[in-house]
Amino acid sequence: MLLRLVLLASAPLVWGADSFQLYHRLYEPNQAESHFTPRGTIHIPANGDASFQPSPSLAEDLIQFAGALQAVKGALYQVALERETGGVAGQWDIASAVKVCHLNQATAETIILHTTPGSGPFALDYFVVPIAHNGACPKKSKAPSPLLSFASNAGSLNTTVVLRSSRPPPSPALRVPPPLTPEGEPVVPPPQKSLFQQYWMYGLAILIALMLSGGAEEEPAKK
Repeated sequence: MLLRLVLLASAPLVWGADSFQLYHRLYEPNQAESHFTPRGTIHIPANGDASFQPSPSLAEDLIQFAGALQAVKGALYQVALERETGGVAGQWDIASAVKVCHLNQATAETIILHTTPGSGPFALDYFVVPIAHNGACPKKSKAPSPLLSFASNAGSLNTTVVLRSSRPPPSPALRVPPPLTPEGEPVVPPPQKSLFQQYWMYGLAILIALMLSGGAEEEPAKK
């Protein structure tokens, strides 16, 4: 299950012309917050698809996370983008997180970068699969820890990087204002005429034509 967290005020991303760093950490609500460590580099070429290069210490970091894990329930695996505020690096905005229990059977991951025209990514979404449709944690397995299982698969994960440009919301459909009188009051349309009021002249013309015709002439009687 994807857990979206609120981003802080917009600050410039720390990234190069064609790449930037991705960071990760383990978060437990009832424990002291841990530090972020590099997870890898996302490369964005001028032509072609974006790609992800894992950090050489990715598996080791995950093993350390597993050793520090107190309880799987409620624990989150967080992925972040580093920002620079006031010239001081190390200010973090959490962009996305998944439950640690979902890492146990993860075979693929998707990183969605949200960008704005003319600038770099400002947020990301992070998914792992498979995950149950209801977001429930999988049943207990023989694996000692979901993070250890994830660490063993870190080198063979199928990683997909998607660039998604932000779009402005559609313009609201505005209604044309009604015409106003010089006094500023809405113009009241004239009442609609009934069918008799609209077509009485045609009926009168037919009636007059019948009266003037005098009816059909009688045929002379036969002798």
